[in-house]
Amino acid sequence: MPTRRMRLTGAAAAVTALALGLAACSAPGGSRTEPSAPVEKITAPVTPEQVAELGEVTLSVWADQGEQDFMDQLVPAYEAEFPNVTVDIQFKSFNDLTATVLNAMNSADAPDVAQGNQGWATDGALVKAGLIRPLDDVADAYDYRDAAGDAITQLQWSEDGSAFGEGAVYGMSPDNQMVGLFSNREKLAALGLGTPTTLDELEAAFAAAKAAGQTPLVLGNADKASAMQTFSILQGALTPAADTREWITGAKGADFAVDSNGEALDRFAEWVAKGYVSAGYDGTSPDDAAAAFASGEGVFFIGGNWYAGAISDGAAFDFTPGLSDGDYASSGSFGMPWHVSSKSDATLAAIAFVGMVNSPESAELLAGIHRVPIQPVEAAGDDAMFAALLDASATQLDGAGPLYWYGWATDTMFDTFTGGLQEVLAGRESADALLERVQSDWVDFHTD
Repeated sequence: MPTRRMRLTGAAAAVTALALGLAACSAPGGSRTEPSAPVEKITAPVTPEQVAELGEVTLSVWADQGEQDFMDQLVPAYEAEFPNVTVDIQFKSFNDLTATVLNAMNSADAPDVAQGNQGWATDGALVKAGLIRPLDDVADAYDYRDAAGDAITQLQWSEDGSAFGEGAVYGMSPDNQMVGLFSNREKLAALGLGTPTTLDELEAAFAAAKAAGQTPLVLGNADKASAMQTFSILQGALTPAADTREWITGAKGADFAVDSNGEALDRFAEWVAKGYVSAGYDGTSPDDAAAAFASGEGVFFIGGNWYAGAISDGAAFDFTPGLSDGDYASSGSFGMPWHVSSKSDATLAAIAFVGMVNSPESAELLAGIHRVPIQPVEAAGDDAMFAALLDASATQLDGAGPLYWYGWATDTMFDTFTGGLQEVLAGRESADALLERVQSDWVDFHTD
């Protein structure tokens, strides 16, 4: 499974200076680059005949390295359908891609298609600088909007990039990534318990596991993001998901310093104080924690669906996309969005590529490499874990939806939030103090 999303919320600091230098892109205001080529509007999927009129085309594409297995199948299919196009694709690490895509898309030889990253630091910067084409017509022509549902707001921006979560669609992503609760079904059965679906049931299971000499929750937070993702299970159960999304996308008057979020922080700190969380979690990588859980350590692991491939090789596990207290809301989003350059001189070929990436047919390719598409796919057969992931995705998207990622809220929120959360869990800072700092960061960012 790809491991991209566990890093997404930490990228803002790496690109902040770049974004500021390019177009003052991490806060309202700044200049725009006007498109250098006409922007065709489409009303139906692009045809091979339309693309053939472009003549011989080399389509330049930048993609995250985690896309390689998918692209190894999709690119030959694309080139077969559009034989006048040769795809020149460059794969980059997530950090390299997000650190360089702004300058690349602003250059004279900008890629025709590139992946970005939701949130202010990357996609907001690309929109604000006028470097990517709005895709409302593409989303409609390829029936993407229905598949994305209400979660499409993570791909929407105002034309000037000053408002996130509203306006035109500027990117399209074919897969869903979500944090959830992995449960060792066999250990729960030995405790006389089933898979918990509420916060109270989860904490009762923690207590029972602790009393039986088991580690209730395996956590690895060396990346700092994993504790924040674990917190989202609590926060999603206690605070309305819509309120959290409004805060993350910068809705006027949104406030994270509310009582329910304080309760979530206090309860997470209690988990640590009561010994429910594995020892040495801040020095353990999330990959090592997932491997330990898969090999039989602990009763629960909270992490993204990208760990399912490693975990499902162990005992029988369940995956729940949050807790029913919050209608199964937890941190999550679609994968890294695909964008069409506003400078491309092969716009129709680029649209056709992004359309194919996000098509129902390509959803089957994604499912074949155990990624969870947002388009409906055939049943997962004998793969119980992947079937659970498909069900979890549908449950989340049909319910309260993903919370998105806290680190999207500002260009410095990842560091503010993760550093403060470590202090709260260690008992060195109060929940109220952290919430005040988090909200102050948000207010500073959104103040003109």
